[in-house]
Amino acid sequence: MLLTQLRLHDFRNYHQLSFTPHNGITVIMGENGAGKTNLLEAIHLCCLGKSHRTNNDRDMIRTDFETCGVHARVMRSYGLNEVGVRIYKKNRRKKLIYVNGKIVPRIGDMMGYVTCVMFAPEDLDIIKGGPQLRRRYIDMLLSKSDPAYFFALQSYNNVLKQRNALLKTVGKGERADVLDIWDEQLSLKCAPLVERRRKAIEMLNGLAAEQYNNISGKKNETFTIEYDSQLKNSLSPAEDLYKLLSKSRADDIRRQSTSYGPHRDDISMLLLDKDMKSFASQGQIRTAALALRLSEMDILYKKHKEAPILLLDDVLSELDEIRRVRLIQCLKATQTIITCTDMDDLRGAKPDCILRAKAGVIS
Repeated sequence: MLLTQLRLHDFRNYHQLSFTPHNGITVIMGENGAGKTNLLEAIHLCCLGKSHRTNNDRDMIRTDFETCGVHARVMRSYGLNEVGVRIYKKNRRKKLIYVNGKIVPRIGDMMGYVTCVMFAPEDLDIIKGGPQLRRRYIDMLLSKSDPAYFFALQSYNNVLKQRNALLKTVGKGERADVLDIWDEQLSLKCAPLVERRRKAIEMLNGLAAEQYNNISGKKNETFTIEYDSQLKNSLSPAEDLYKLLSKSRADDIRRQSTSYGPHRDDISMLLLDKDMKSFASQGQIRTAALALRLSEMDILYKKHKEAPILLLDDVLSELDEIRRVRLIQCLKATQTIITCTDMDDLRGAKPDCILRAKAGVIS
């Protein structure tokens, strides 16, 4: 997959931009605030319909403007795809998504047309942060590789929202048996999530261990990923979740929240069988986060039979020269866009193209 053109209109600090990256490794250099990350954010928006930095789409509209637009053109093995996103500050709909010239009604309908993998400084929180960040990581990976998962996740979350709302009314005197149908629905909708997460994490475990060793060069440091779920060993997730919900109903009513289900899942990240959050160095955590993203590349390549676009935001400056060279070697045959602030960040690396970002201009 090759990004052949990216066009921006009043997006962040860009008024108008037409950007064509190299087919290999493109480096975008510039000071903080120059707009380097904004460019990667725009590509991410065309892949998943959302930013990796904010949950408020309007944040992406240029200051003092009413709308912004992003358009990406990519060449796939089977032909050309074009995806566009337009965001409005006041329009009731707020966001329009176009795929090959037609408006699509749902974010899920754009999945798979443009595919990217992005490593950003925030990715360290996948290792260090709370369970919700690791769930978000696996959910986004699965949504990119299988749009049906995205819709299954939305369906589960909608039922969960309904059940949690009912828990509050039951706590105020509503009959508890109104929860029966929602317990059944939630149980049925959990099964595809558990099964797909279990398979994906098993695949990630093998790939990430290899990628970690490739980047670090330390074969004795074993990186392990494990699925941490109340249903991880279940042969029938739907049946087992229904039993758990029945058992916990009184506690759920008291707490006004659902105690069991995939929304409570986590992923354990271990180095030498120890929890990385507790003892790993910053370098080890960064290497593990990179290994996760490169493993994501492998999974998406196997799924789509072509490499996704790789976006690396301010990664090189935090790596020593040996790891930097090892990382660049892993990127062969992949269109990659890297941001950095200084030429020193490129020591040991041999990019195909170096561009400079300054005040919303790429030159």
